Amino acid sequence: MRPDYLVGHSIGEVAAAHVAGMVSLADACVLVGVRGRLMQSLPCGGAMVAVQAAVGEVVPLLPGGVEVAAVNSSVSVVVSGVEEGVAEVVGVCAGRGWKARRLGVSHAFHSALMEPMLEEFARALEGMRFGSPRIPVVSTVTGEPLSEVDVRYWVGQVRRPVRFADAVAYVAEAGARTFLEVGPDAALTPMVEQTVDDASVVPASRRDRDEVTTLITALARLHTNGVPIAWEEFFAGTGARRIDLPTYAFQRQWYWADPPASPKTGTAADPVDTALWEVLGDADTASLAQRLGVEATALGEVLPALSEWRRSEAEQAVLDSWRYRVAWRPLKDLPSAPLTGTWLVMIPGVVERSGLAGAVTEVLAERGADVVPVQVSGSDRAELAATLRERAAAAEPAGVLSLLALDDREHDRYPVLTVGLADTVTLAQALQDAGVTAPLWCVTRDAVAAEPGREVVNARQAAVWGMASSMALDHPDIWGGVIDVRLDDDPGPGTEPASALLSVSVSRLCDVLAGPSGEDQVALRAGAAYGRRLVRAELSGAPANGTRWRPAGTTLITGGTGGLGAHTARVLAAVGAEHLLLASRRGPRAEGAAELAAELEARGARVTIAACDVADRDALARLLDAVPPDAPLTTVVHAAGAGQRIASLTDLDLGDFADAAHAKVLGASHLDELLRDRPPLDAFVVFSSGSAIWGSSGQAAYGSANAVLDAVAQRRRALGRPATALAWGPWDGGLVDAELAAILRRVGTPPMAPERAAEAFRQALADGVGELVVADFDWPRFAPTYTLARPRPLLDALPDAREALDAASGGTGVEEGGAGAAAAAELAARLDGRPSAEQGRVLLDLVRTHVAALLGYDDPRTLDASRPFDDLGFDSVAAVDLRTRLGAATGRRLPSTMVFDYATPAALAEFLRAELSGDGRDATGTAGVLAALDRIEGALTGLAPGEIEDAGVGARLNSLAAKVTEILGCTAEAPVGDRLETASAQDVFDFIDNELGIS
Repeated sequence: MRPDYLVGHSIGEVAAAHVAGMVSLADACVLVGVRGRLMQSLPCGGAMVAVQAAVGEVVPLLPGGVEVAAVNSSVSVVVSGVEEGVAEVVGVCAGRGWKARRLGVSHAFHSALMEPMLEEFARALEGMRFGSPRIPVVSTVTGEPLSEVDVRYWVGQVRRPVRFADAVAYVAEAGARTFLEVGPDAALTPMVEQTVDDASVVPASRRDRDEVTTLITALARLHTNGVPIAWEEFFAGTGARRIDLPTYAFQRQWYWADPPASPKTGTAADPVDTALWEVLGDADTASLAQRLGVEATALGEVLPALSEWRRSEAEQAVLDSWRYRVAWRPLKDLPSAPLTGTWLVMIPGVVERSGLAGAVTEVLAERGADVVPVQVSGSDRAELAATLRERAAAAEPAGVLSLLALDDREHDRYPVLTVGLADTVTLAQALQDAGVTAPLWCVTRDAVAAEPGREVVNARQAAVWGMASSMALDHPDIWGGVIDVRLDDDPGPGTEPASALLSVSVSRLCDVLAGPSGEDQVALRAGAAYGRRLVRAELSGAPANGTRWRPAGTTLITGGTGGLGAHTARVLAAVGAEHLLLASRRGPRAEGAAELAAELEARGARVTIAACDVADRDALARLLDAVPPDAPLTTVVHAAGAGQRIASLTDLDLGDFADAAHAKVLGASHLDELLRDRPPLDAFVVFSSGSAIWGSSGQAAYGSANAVLDAVAQRRRALGRPATALAWGPWDGGLVDAELAAILRRVGTPPMAPERAAEAFRQALADGVGELVVADFDWPRFAPTYTLARPRPLLDALPDAREALDAASGGTGVEEGGAGAAAAAELAARLDGRPSAEQGRVLLDLVRTHVAALLGYDDPRTLDASRPFDDLGFDSVAAVDLRTRLGAATGRRLPSTMVFDYATPAALAEFLRAELSGDGRDATGTAGVLAALDRIEGALTGLAPGEIEDAGVGARLNSLAAKVTEILGCTAEAPVGDRLETASAQDVFDFIDNELGIS
């Protein structure tokens, strides 16, 4: 590929000049080699720091001996100079809340400390010949195009600042929107994105990814952005050859990716308020004082403080909007209803001996259920699936109640897991393998604290709650819920299984199973039921900005050299932490560890980085023993942990669950145990995740591990020990990649800026909260998407969520006199008086048009109306958008599960026809049956022949066909093929008219 412009950052400008033909390869090598040798020969000393702020804000703060070395974007500046001066800048940045990161360099480049080498560098370049550029090169010295270079240019380039942002802005102004970064990593990619809003920036290499794959992916991305690629050269020597295209006519559909329109967010600001703050922020004190008619001296004292107050209040408002907590609300109107049909009760041997299983089966039977107990203990997935298939064949289950989680013995192969969790995972997988679609309910005992601070929880059983949150997202149609009972409610061995208290608890459990409330996360306590809710959380103490909290002694941060741990270390250093002990598996050998330590020390903290696997109890004990006596351990932050590959529960194995729990669960448990007999701590903090609370699709193992962390903290608090559990939403700043960040924004949980999230952490510790959820929810986007497939009572106590749901489902997009009303009226006029078949065609066109718009089809007619929405590429966000669009077009309130209930565009159009025509019987009759058949057909396409045969699907469908024949009062006819074989021409036409519905 041939670029339109070349831009080089610092030494990269030599490479750009060579590519442009301005410098020969031999001279470029000499230039780079001499420059590097002379720089390294300078005396050691000096420092460079990257500051996340605008250059105009940074320059006034620079002391003597420190200057700007690079302006990389509008919010990224590098300063360089003498060590003492740079350290002073770091301190000022910390006080202003700016992120400042020390660079791992040997010298202070692009500063006055380079001047001793410049004369010799000029002499070494004498005699070099430089040409004119064959490709335009935009200088990062001047920010303008280069027409020629000479020795003086290269000497000055060493000393002068790198104006990278100006060079990028120049080529963007010239029309460039696609940028290729060529270097060892993607360091400049975010800088370009910060400078050019609609840029597509493609890194050719990434440090932690396969080079060949990354480079080929980069070429593919350039190609899809319309950049010409010389594919003949790319494939040269590989044996690849051109082949003839198919001879049929092209459809000429456009597949190039158009840049998305910039989203409009927020509400319009008050113009008077905006103007006021612009004047206060931009005007000089003297002119503003004259304008206001006040003394300049007095105004000069107030103005900076006023501007800082407004900035601080705005920042605090954002943090306040991120703060939530879990609460338990009494379920006062939980009706008692009978149970019907067959219920499979999954029983492990350990619970059978306790009497609880007997009580459950007895009360379920009393309430009308046909109870089928199934013994499970370490069952193989295939064996359990076969057992379930056999039970389901005898009588299709109405529900499955699992008591397996109550077995909290250690698993033989994976001790970090319980037998109960392992069996529950296996059960959920086996149910799907067996084709059992009855809702699965799980029972735990003392796994949650419905009365926080008063209940000692069984942390090991909490794992099932975290798994449940993911199950409810990934399999909403077959997930029932999770119910927790108090340990005291179990009478234990030797007690009558139907004792009064146990009987009441089990009776309430049956109310949850049978009731129409939709509650799916319930705690039963002494006969009362409580539902889990997410609510707003407020700081309980003094205003956070006025709180002076400083960790004394030693603060241990596990996972402290990267990710959340490193950001946490920075904020603790900024508030004056005395000694930071950063533990990670690689310790000082971890990538960026030395630079992080230098940065923290520049902020005034004493830093120790240690290699320690916190899952190794003995190694962790040695680390704790090594804490210096002059700085005793006072604070622990457990941020260690590994992620989980994104996969549904059916595609995971127990090893995946053990891997997710290894550092998180074992680390927290070991810390809790080892610190039990040591001097009391000021703070014990565990970093959990929202995946354990509202769930995360494809993250059942990760959610399971994080739920245990929450429970460990709850147990510590109940025992009178300090503990704080912080359940985080997603973080930005490199902790999620660009693709995942885009998905998160789409579903309404945009990643949080690390600096803000770290400040939320500081405020939580200063306030002494016990548990907190910190997440940035875009409620108008998140709530309708989250509740699309099923009700989510977790959100019922949040006014923001309720308002978003009311707006999405209660509103139709139709307002009197508005565009929506006009569209609905026009549609009604088009349908009025037409036969059903014509109405169906009009509505199918309507559905196709909106589906095509959401999926990017140029021509709605090319969309296959019989293809399930899942196959077309729909997700929950697209389903919400389609419901909103069709609601506005029809003027009707449409059900949230519309796309699930009517699985194809054709079925959805028929549903709309029945709704709009007032034919209620058809809406719930024929259309519903056709929609169900569409769902079955879509599901069959994803099954292998062996699965269809093993599950007895063919037999079920034949039985259903026989029932249809019986209802119609018909006798079995010969197969269609046989009938057509002997048919006359008139018979064929009759068949088309009658059987295919064409007339």
